[in-house]
Amino acid sequence: MTSRKLVVAHAGGASTAPPNTLEAFEHAIRLGADMIEFDVRRTADDELVLYHDEVIGGRRLATLTYAEALRAVSQRGHPIPRVVDLLDAAHGRVMLDIELKESGYEARLLTLVLDRGFGIDDFVVTSFEAGALLEMKRARPDVRTGLLAYDMTGQRALELFQQSGADFLGPDYQIVDEAVLRLADAAGAALLPWTVNDPAAIGLLLAAPAVMGVITDHTADAMRLRGA
Repeated sequence: MTSRKLVVAHAGGASTAPPNTLEAFEHAIRLGADMIEFDVRRTADDELVLYHDEVIGGRRLATLTYAEALRAVSQRGHPIPRVVDLLDAAHGRVMLDIELKESGYEARLLTLVLDRGFGIDDFVVTSFEAGALLEMKRARPDVRTGLLAYDMTGQRALELFQQSGADFLGPDYQIVDEAVLRLADAAGAALLPWTVNDPAAIGLLLAAPAVMGVITDHTADAMRLRGA
């Protein structure tokens, strides 16, 4: 893990290509993003895929096979990538921010990542589900995990984080104000806010000691602001 502030491409940088597609991730890698963030779900036939929403084509993705899910999105013009597809494309090129949208496949995901040659410092695992992060820690205690939080005060998010056993907090940037930044710094809590697209907010957060980086759709802009 790098010591500089991270620029993390949200779903590959959704302003340049459809989110969670190989095209979006390839663009973010070529721009020089430190890390790419993506959402993981599991299909009915146990395929781990990159997809944000729980429902696809009016049905829960977890009830569809991978082939059925592909058919459900065929009219959109881009497929649903498998996790292994992205791992093969990203290996040796960029770090990963892997968001678990649900629990139940933590050990399987970890095995896929490690078997594809990623080292323990090459990725983090995040989730709104504290239980999923605990399962990941049980499978491999040295995996860096981040608790995601929104729709609450920043102070409450910090309290939940301190109870969670996670390594860092990933708050919606809109709940992070200067008071929360001071509290996080005093508590030694590292923050990775999302999804930060406003240039002023990016600059403010990157300058804060408690912030380890920002997750953004605007990868190139964030990299320029970090350099400035």
